[in-house]
Amino acid sequence: MKSKADYRQLFKRNMEELSDSTAKEESNNLCDLMKRQSYYQKAELIGLFIPKGKEVDTTPLIEAAWDAGKHIAVPKVIKGKRKMTFYSITSFKELEPTFFGLSEPKPDQCHKVDSSQIDLMIVPGLGFDKAGYRIGYGGGYYDTYLKSYDGVTAALAYSCQLVDKLPTEAHDQKVDHLLAPYGVLL
Repeated sequence: MKSKADYRQLFKRNMEELSDSTAKEESNNLCDLMKRQSYYQKAELIGLFIPKGKEVDTTPLIEAAWDAGKHIAVPKVIKGKRKMTFYSITSFKELEPTFFGLSEPKPDQCHKVDSSQIDLMIVPGLGFDKAGYRIGYGGGYYDTYLKSYDGVTAALAYSCQLVDKLPTEAHDQKVDHLLAPYGVLL
């Protein structure tokens, strides 16, 4: 079996090779599919990531959530501690560029949200398997956060981000729901 590092390289290469038109089409399909899920419809406060690079574009989902009267919280990394905190945002203007190409909330313009307030957490990843395990960029930020998160978790994955089985370790956290452009996998 390949190592996590091997899979990271594979998924990074797959995403680099993903055409802009395919990324846009699959992102739109994923966002539309998410909006039809009962757990999404019931959620009042949704934890979401702001995409970087060729990650699934969650912008349409965030805008639709705001239009539906839902609240959005996005992460801010606590440098040097491998932790992150979520802040509620009401506009993309409340974000600022930070390190590693991330857009994060401006703490002086947003309010901190406790994990117990978040109804649905939509997590990013480089790749996913059919059991709901994910491989991220290797920092462990989401695995650490999800350990103490009791709400519903979901992920949106391009077709090129899916494999049958990933290598896992004891600290790895899987998502409850996994959506692919062609349908719901979990």
